[in-house]
Formats: sequence, structure tokens, C-alpha cells
Amino acid sequence: LPSLNLSINITQKSLVRFAYARTVNRPEFREIAPFAYYDFVFNNVLFGNPSLETPTIDNLDLRWESYPAAGELISFGLFYKNFTNPIEQYFKPGAGSGGTRNFEFRNATSAFSTGAEVEVRKSLEPVFKAGFLSRFSIGANASYVISQVNLGDNTVGQDKKRIMMGQSPYVINTGIYYNQPEYKLQCNLQYNIIGKRLFVVGTEGTPDVYELPRNVIDFTITKGFGKNFEIKAGVMDMLNQATVLRQDSNDDGNVNSNDELILRYKRGSYYTLGISVRY
Repeated sequence: LPSLNLSINITQKSLVRFAYARTVNRPEFREIAPFAYYDFVFNNVLFGNPSLETPTIDNLDLRWESYPAAGELISFGLFYKNFTNPIEQYFKPGAGSGGTRNFEFRNATSAFSTGAEVEVRKSLEPVFKAGFLSRFSIGANASYVISQVNLGDNTVGQDKKRIMMGQSPYVINTGIYYNQPEYKLQCNLQYNIIGKRLFVVGTEGTPDVYELPRNVIDFTITKGFGKNFEIKAGVMDMLNQATVLRQDSNDDGNVNSNDELILRYKRGSYYTLGISVRY
């Protein structure tokens, strides 16, 4: 699998990178399994396909990076991914009963995703010089993505071209970090949100199902004691907002509270507490 990485230093603190790499996406067991299994939640039957080919992906990345100070970063990048033989779900008409829809995994003709991303990591020490606020740093990264998959001429009961399953149009991550080395204390507060993404492929008379955005906040705190002991505590998904799946009932691409609710659940917040001993 070929790869190429080039970098050009513009100044002592900034550079431009170009990268190319070919990767593979090997099928999962359920995708190549020689049997079918029933999805109780969505009333679908999924058929594996032992004849699947392994998809290849050509990745192109162009990025500008700047390092204002140690541990700090500002970058802006553009990317493009070309998929050959991507694995997708195809509708199997004329099978099933009781409203069951049958799908099978096949290699689509092609697909692509392209977009832009920005990342920032910044310490507040140069701003506040000393004191409580000088121990903080902030970080953020955001991506905007456009994707499309071409299912080919064998498509029945589906759109021939659509967005890729599971691909969000945007992703945002931010964080605030506190570090006090003399007390061996570190605290992290992180926030994440993703855009609406295709969750279940639709067919004629049964529109697509989308997973809607939700706000996620995680918090961790680590405290060291002496040379050998460390305690780490955390809570994931503090807000515990519901995961919501809605069907695009009017098939207009704008999914909101007016569309049919398919599934709504809260997975709960996740708490951890650990003690480490090093010798």
C-alpha cells in the first residue's frame, strides 16, 4: 500500500504538509457471514455476502500548521477520500413478510468524502502570565464533510446516489484543561457534537432514518500522591441527552420534530474511579 508525505517549512514555526496514502477497509464478520440475521428494532433482515471484495481508499490531505509556542498548535486542512468498492446495504425486493424489509451487503461502485478541518490548541499562560488562570489551556477541532456513495445500476428501491451511512456533515470537539504539576493535579472538561447522520437506509415507501445531534460533555480529574499513587475519577456523558432517531417522513431531507419518531433512549452517564500504584 503506497504512501507519501511531504512537508515544507515556511517559517521556523509554520509549515505546509501534503500526504497521500492508500488504505483498505476489511469487511466485518456480519458483512461476509454466509447467513441472515434479524434486526428486532427496525424489523429488517440483513444478509451477509461471502463474495465481498475488500474496499480500497485513496486519501489526500493538504494542511497548514503553525506552532506559536511549545504545546500549542493552529492548523487548517483540506482532505479528499476516494473509495473503490465501498461496502453498502442494498435492498432486496420481493422477500420478507409482515412488513419486514430485507437488505444485503454488496460492493457499491464508488464513493467519496471531502471537506475541511481546523484545530487549535492554546495555553493561557502567555495571556495571564501567572496565577490560577495561567494553568488553563484550551483546545478545539472542527470538521465539515461532504460525502456521496454511488450504488450503481443494480440499485432497486433505493436512491442510486446518497450520503454515506454513518457520516456526519460536521463534527465539533472542544476542551478546557487545567494542570498544576506541583500538586500532581489535572482536570479535563470536554464537549462533543456531531451533525445529523444516516442511520438506517430507506426504500420506496419507507424513508431514511437519521440520528439527530446530541450534546456530550465528559469530565475527568487526576490526582497524584507521592511517587507511586494516583487516583483518577471521571464521568462520561454528563448531560445524558437522549439519542433520537427520526424518519424523514416527507422525504425533504430536513429532519425535525415534525417527522416520525422511530427510537428515543438515554444510555445514562458513565462514572469511573481508578487507583494506580507504580513501583
